[in-house]
Amino acid sequence: MTELSFRLKDLENKDRHIDCALSATLISDALADLEVDAAQSGLHLRAEVSRHNVTVLCDGKLTGKLSLPCQRCLAPATVVVDQRMHTVFVPPTSALAKHDDEAAGEDGVDDVDDLDYAHHNGETVELLPILREYIILSVPITVYCQEDCRGLCPLCGADKNQGDCACQPVGKLSPLSALRDVKL
Repeated sequence: MTELSFRLKDLENKDRHIDCALSATLISDALADLEVDAAQSGLHLRAEVSRHNVTVLCDGKLTGKLSLPCQRCLAPATVVVDQRMHTVFVPPTSALAKHDDEAAGEDGVDDVDDLDYAHHNGETVELLPILREYIILSVPITVYCQEDCRGLCPLCGADKNQGDCACQPVGKLSPLSALRDVKL
C-alpha cells in the first residue's frame, strides 16, 4: 500500500492521519497543461481518513505554493494553495442519486457546502485520483506575477514590466478599416 492508499479492513478500528509532502511528480502530472515548475512548487497534505460502515471519509487540508508562468508576461508567478478537502468514498454499488436528491433544497438547488463523492473498490481507498482533482481546482483561472502586470509587447516581445519599448502602439483595427482607402 502506498502512503495515499488504504485498505478498508485497516480502517475498521482506527482513523488514519496523513501528514505528507506531495511529490513533484504528482504536482507536474496534475498540472501538466499549465507548465508548472515542480522544483519551485511544494504542496503538503494533512488529513484524517476514517471508516463508517462501507463509507470512508477523508477530511483535511492541502496547503503550499505552486510556481506557474504568468499569463501576461510568462515570468514565474506564485500561487498560494490553501484548499480544504472533504470527500466521501462509497462503494460503486451505492446509489448516490438518492442522497443527491435529499441534499437538494426545496427549490431543487444544491447546497454550496455539498460534499464531494468518490468511489472505492470495496477493498482499498485510493486518494491519488481525488487529490489530483483538488490540485487542479486550487489553481485560479488567471495567474499573474503581480496584479498590475503589463505583459509583453505584441510587436517586439519586450517585457513591459521592465520598461516601455520603442514600438509605436498599433491602432485598433475596425472591420471597416479597409474602406478607408476606397475613393468615391
